[in-house]
Amino acid sequence: MEGNFHDKSLMDKVKPHTQQKHKFLEHYLNIWSDHVGKEGKVNVPTLDIFDLFSSYGMCHCKENDEEWEGSAVLSARCLSKYPKGRILWLNSYNPDPDVMLKQREGLEGWLSNLDIPSRVKIEIVGLPVDQAVESALNVLKPNFPSLWILDPHQGDHLPWGVVEKIASSEGQFTNRYGKVIKRKPELFITLMTGRLQAWSGHSDGQEDRVSIALGMAKEEWKQLIDKLKSEGLNTGEAIVEIYRKKIENVYGVNPICYTVPGVHGNLVYTIFLVTDKDAGRFMMLVKKYPEYSDWLEEEYKPKEKKLKKRRKAVGKKEKTGHASLDDYVRKK
Repeated sequence: MEGNFHDKSLMDKVKPHTQQKHKFLEHYLNIWSDHVGKEGKVNVPTLDIFDLFSSYGMCHCKENDEEWEGSAVLSARCLSKYPKGRILWLNSYNPDPDVMLKQREGLEGWLSNLDIPSRVKIEIVGLPVDQAVESALNVLKPNFPSLWILDPHQGDHLPWGVVEKIASSEGQFTNRYGKVIKRKPELFITLMTGRLQAWSGHSDGQEDRVSIALGMAKEEWKQLIDKLKSEGLNTGEAIVEIYRKKIENVYGVNPICYTVPGVHGNLVYTIFLVTDKDAGRFMMLVKKYPEYSDWLEEEYKPKEKKLKKRRKAVGKKEKTGHASLDDYVRKK
C-alpha cells in the first residue's frame, strides 16, 4: 500500500504519557524486525500480529502538539520489514457506529501511507472484544509465532478471560536439535492500573469492573490486596502483583513488567510483556530496554519537565480566572 494521508482529525486523542507505551512496544517489535529477521539469517519463522484494540492507528496529543504512530502502524512497519511477516489482524471497535466508521477510515488511511508488501495480509474488523478474540483465534496458527497486542481504553475492556483464552492456544515446533518445544502466543498487555486502583475503593458497582479485569470475585481480590498491603505494597502495586502472578501461573514464566507514570509521577498503567522464550526476554531486558531508557532520558523527560512547568503556570492562571484556551496548548 502507498498513499498520501494526512488527516489529523482521524487520530486517537491521547495524553502525553501514552507515548511511553508506544515507544516501549516499538522497541520490542524491533527485536523481531532487526534481530530475529535480520538480513542473511536462515530458518526465519513466520510472524503474525493480532491487535485487539487498534483504534485509529495514529495518535495525537493536543497538549504537546505531537503525533506518533500507534500500535497498528508500528505493527505494520514491523511486519513489512520482517522477511516473513504474514498476518496483521486488527480490531478497531467502538460501541458508537459513527466513531467506529471514523476509526476504520483513519486506520485504512494511515496504513495506505506505508509500503506494505503483498505477503502481509491485513484484516480489519470491528467486534466487541469477546467476539474479536474468537474471530482472531480462527486465524491463528498456534505452531508459529504470534504477538497479541491487548491495549484497552478502559481497565474492564480487557476481561481476564480473553487473556486466558489466547494463552491457552498452545502450539509446538521442533528446534534445530530435533527437540519438540511448546509455544504460546506472545502478549503485550496494558493494564489500566491507576483506574483499577481507583475503582477498587468504591462500593457503587465500580468494584465489579476490577473483578472483570482480574478474573476474580470481589471477595478474593480484596483479600489478596489486603494481604499484599500488609506485606508493604500499596493498592496499585498489589493489583500489579496479582496480575503478574496470574500470568506466571498460565505461562510458567515471570512477565516483564513496566509501570508507566503520568506527568506528575502518578500511576497510570502497567505494561506486561509476556513471552515464554528466553531469547526474547534477554533481548528486551539486555538490549532494547537500555535503548528505551536512553529515549526516556534524552527525549521524553525534557518534554515532560516543560509540560509540568506549563501546567503549573496554567494552574496559577486558573485560580485567578485568567487562563485562556491557548495556555493549554504548547506554543510553537
